[in-house]
Amino acid sequence: MGSNRPDTHSGSDNAQRMGEIAPDAPSNLSLDWWIKAVDEQLSICRSLEDIADSLPANINRQKCIHAARAIGPLIKNIHHFEEHVLFPQIAAKFPENSDCAKTIERLKFEHFSDECFAEELIERLLQLGADTAEINMEATGYMLRGFFEGIKRHIAFEREHLLVCFDHQDKHQI
Repeated sequence: MGSNRPDTHSGSDNAQRMGEIAPDAPSNLSLDWWIKAVDEQLSICRSLEDIADSLPANINRQKCIHAARAIGPLIKNIHHFEEHVLFPQIAAKFPENSDCAKTIERLKFEHFSDECFAEELIERLLQLGADTAEINMEATGYMLRGFFEGIKRHIAFEREHLLVCFDHQDKHQI
C-alpha cells in the first residue's frame, strides 16, 4: 500500500505517481491517502496563486509548465478515488440518507466541472510556459483565481461533509 500513497517530497513526482494509480485504485486505500492527496491539491492551488500574482510581468515559466503537468493527473486521481472508493463507502454506510446521496451527486457534478476547467487551464498554463502565444493576462489571472478558489471551496465542502461520515476507526481504513 505504501507505493499508492502520495510522496510529500515533490509535487511533480507526486502527481505522476498518483497518475499511475487511478485505474487500479484498490478499494481499501486509507483516508490518509486521500487527505495527503488533497493536501497536494492545495499545494498546487498555492502555486497557481503565485502564478496569478506574478502576472503580467514576473511570470515563472517553469512554474507554469510544472503546474500544467501536475493538475490533470492530480485532479483525475482524486476524483477517481472519491467516486470509486470513498463515495460508495459513504453511500453504503448511509443507505437511507437522501441528503448524503444529494451531496455525492453534487460533488460528482463538481468533479466534471473542475476537470473541464482544468483542461482549459492546462492549455493556458502551457501557453504561458512556452511564451509563444499572445495571452490576455487579465483574463488569465481571473481564470487562475477562479480555478484555485473553486478547488479550495470544493475541498472545504468535502472535508466538512465527508470526513464527518467516518468515525475515528474508519479514518485509517475504508
